[in-house]
Amino acid sequence: MTIIMKKKMGKMGKNMLIAAFPEVGAIGKKVAHALKAEYTKIYVKDFPDSEFHLKLKRNPKGKTVVIINSITKDPDEKIVETVLAEGIARDYKAKKVILVATYLPYMRQDTHFMNYDSFSAKHMLEIFAGFDKIIAVDPHLHRIKKMHYLSHKAESITADGVVADYIKKNFRREFEIIGPDEESRQWSVRIAHMLKKKVFILQKERIGDKKIRQKVAKLGSGKDYIIIDDIISTGHTLVGALKMAKSQGAKKLTCIGIHGLLVDNCDKEIRKYANLITTNTIPGRYSKIDISNAIIEKLKKEK
Repeated sequence: MTIIMKKKMGKMGKNMLIAAFPEVGAIGKKVAHALKAEYTKIYVKDFPDSEFHLKLKRNPKGKTVVIINSITKDPDEKIVETVLAEGIARDYKAKKVILVATYLPYMRQDTHFMNYDSFSAKHMLEIFAGFDKIIAVDPHLHRIKKMHYLSHKAESITADGVVADYIKKNFRREFEIIGPDEESRQWSVRIAHMLKKKVFILQKERIGDKKIRQKVAKLGSGKDYIIIDDIISTGHTLVGALKMAKSQGAKKLTCIGIHGLLVDNCDKEIRKYANLITTNTIPGRYSKIDISNAIIEKLKKEK
């Protein structure tokens, strides 16, 4: 890094306050350190009636305040907390307020699927309209390709690069990549391209929230496979792909998820067949891939 770049980052950091909710505090501290910015934890406590009381430890006046949150595990509560944090920054005269959502919920309904149902992806961004900018890590959009189609304030960043780097460093044996369904294509294909690996995209039909039917694909026997998906929720799609690979003689299987929701302890079923790894967009026992650098690179462009 040149002296000029270091001076620019130092000046930028003095005008920036990174405010992270407790769950993503490790990410917040790393981002603040890299950008030479101030850091504050966002303190959250409950009043007796279950309403939230939030507090920052540092003064946001005149600064670009970056609020980092993983809006999952009671997402409706996290949404309220995030909006209140933005309000604190505004009330105390922040220059600009940016949301970095390491996981942004309600993105799967990116259209009206039936009469009179919720187009939740659009309405979620309306809830965060008070922010100057909304940055989401790998939002689950399928029919809508870019966040700014939903809101001119919204952008996305991807963990593809850090996932590819992790695989390069930790997987020495030959392997091929599987995308467990069509919606995983945008992640599995990009990462396979970065790694110069062959990729199989499986086809499925969703019968209900917890039931799917997968079309059998011809895979190779005696091979290692890495299955890549953006969200591991109930795990049914992944387990179906794992069973298919095993039945065709796959050797070693690994599942990598960008966002490990892991509903109803589905990790136990997945680990019967494969090693499980996620990023730390939702911190947990399997989050071995750190997405901080992707956030840092994005925020270098902010003032």
